[in-house]
Amino acid sequence: MDEIFFFGAYEHALDGQGRVAIPSEWRRREGETRLILFQGSNSDLLLFPFESFRDFLIKAQKISFADPAAQRALQRFGARARDCRCDKQGRIRLEKAHLDAVGITGQVMMVGGVTHIKLCSPKNWNPDLDAGDGDAEIQKINESDNELIKQLMNHLNG
Repeated sequence: MDEIFFFGAYEHALDGQGRVAIPSEWRRREGETRLILFQGSNSDLLLFPFESFRDFLIKAQKISFADPAAQRALQRFGARARDCRCDKQGRIRLEKAHLDAVGITGQVMMVGGVTHIKLCSPKNWNPDLDAGDGDAEIQKINESDNELIKQLMNHLNG
């Protein structure tokens, strides 16, 4: 299956059923586009490709049922996360509770985070403020031992 990376920023409208179209370049060319949605920490929602999220799921399966704190953390996460699959028009449905929690009404800002998608209200998106010290952070990522990061950097460097 081809890897998906998310570049660019788009503003899309929610339809009357709470659906928003995922940009075509962010969808799989073949097969189903499956994304895991959960609330981020900055008045946003995050979407990760299921394939990238699979590593977390494998680790979660190994957590002991005898560890109540870990079980509660997984339950809190599981209660809020959603499995989103694009329909034939490339749309995903966003639940009202998720939209309300991050202040999204009518328009959705969709921001490519390379490995994931950030969804937020256009009023909460300021690329100048969100940029921060991005170059230093990219350098830290590049120096990490994470295999996914190495693949990404190879892809970016052509």
